[in-house]
Order: sequence, then C-alpha cells, then structure tokens
Amino acid sequence: MAKKRTKNTSGNVLSDTEILKKLHNLGYFGSQSWSQVRRISKKALAKAIKEYQNFHGIAPTGIVEVRTAHELSRHRCGLPDFNLSAPGEPCKWPMRKITYYSELNLPGITDVQAALAFDAAAMQWASVCDIEPVRVDSHKIADIYARSGSGRSVNLDDRGGTLAWSELPCGVHENIQLDQMYDEAESWSFDMAVAVICHELGHALGLPHLNAGNLMAPYYDPNVTKPQEGDIDEIVKLYGAPKIVAQSSAAEAVDISGVITINGKPYRLIPQF
Repeated sequence: MAKKRTKNTSGNVLSDTEILKKLHNLGYFGSQSWSQVRRISKKALAKAIKEYQNFHGIAPTGIVEVRTAHELSRHRCGLPDFNLSAPGEPCKWPMRKITYYSELNLPGITDVQAALAFDAAAMQWASVCDIEPVRVDSHKIADIYARSGSGRSVNLDDRGGTLAWSELPCGVHENIQLDQMYDEAESWSFDMAVAVICHELGHALGLPHLNAGNLMAPYYDPNVTKPQEGDIDEIVKLYGAPKIVAQSSAAEAVDISGVITINGKPYRLIPQF
C-alpha cells in the first residue's frame, strides 16, 4: 500500500500502516492475522474504515480524514470495538455476588482515592442491575482483580492511547478470575478514575463496546461517568433489574465528617478532588 499519511486535529500524522494496525487491533478485520491484514486491498480497507466511522457516528466516507484520524488517536479502552467471543457463548457471571480486589496506583490521585473510585464505580452498576459487587481483602479470592502498570508487557502503551483494559466473563464459572489493567503512564483525576473504572467494570460484567453517548463507548468522555440509558438496557438484559435500591453515587454515602462507608469499610476523603 502507498505510504499515504493523514493529519489528525492534534497535528499528528497517520500512515496507512498505522490505520491498518489500529483497525486490526479494534477488531475490524475479524480473526485475520496481521500478515493477512497488511496485504488487504484498498477496497477492503475502505470498507473497514466505513464500519469504524459508522460505529463512532462519523460520516462513512471510507477515507481517514481529519475527524476520523483524530478519533483513532483519542484516549480509549484497550478492548476491540466488537465482542470477539464465540457465537452463543454466554458472557456474564452465573452468580449475583461478584467480588473484586483493587490494587491500583494511579498518578494524580492517592491510593485511597483510587480504591474509593473503584468502589463508587461498582456501586453505580449495582444501582442499575441485580448484582452485588463486594470488595475483598485478597486478590486470591476475587472474581475481578484490578491492577495498574505501563508498557507493552501489560498490553498498554505510553501516555495517550489506551487507558485500561478488562477481560470479559464469557463462559466463566464461579472459580474464574478476570484481570483488569490501568495505565500508570496517564495522569488521573478522581472523576476520570470513576469513569474509566466504571467502563472496565462494564466489560467485566459482560458488556461489549456500545455506540457513542454510552458509558461503554470505546473512547473516554469526561462527561460520561456512569451507565447511560443504552448501557442500562444492555446490563439489565444480562442480570435483570435491581431488586435492592443501591446508592447512586459516592456523595450520598458521605457524612458531615467526610467519611464514606462502602461494603462496611470506612474511607476518609481527602479534599483533593
């Protein structure tokens, strides 16, 4: 393929090879290997670009113009845009009580704030579907094990690009543990942590990526920090509507002393966020 390069709105340039790699990593060529993808025709590439543009609400021109180049370069989740699990394979937990252990070190917030952000994100899912997320004291007994790191060794990149990724519960049973990884190369805020963790927990509960405007859209939107209508419709299909009314936000659990209690464990908030 010709080494055509396209500028995005940040002034960066994307070559055809970079475009192919990004679309391949995002699932737009199905199960084809990279060696197969790099030899595809211009017609097949244009078709994949149109599918990407349609999914992300961009006019489907089949050309990576400025807006599409910018979208391809934004902060996002590391999972593909489509659920690549086997057809018909159940992608949900078989039980209502789902345990998690957070071991996050996110630059920009304290470890306590990172733990609180994880708990707040878990509460937001519990408020819209019939699950009971519970934090445990050891990763050895957790259904979901969240860690942080950076670099290719943990399937992340440098600053920018992928913020986090999570495994999905496709075909799992009660003794299976899912991994999550959050990027230490990024600069985090408390609100950003809640939004990204809530998105990755959506994956850990079985949701694939959804269209723009939903929490489960692939790209990070600072204005979307909790499940939206489309997210709620999909999670209720998996687990049913909530039978117990959960607190909808961390703020509702804070008393006048600045202490929040989640899953029976108190946190004193630090006035940094």
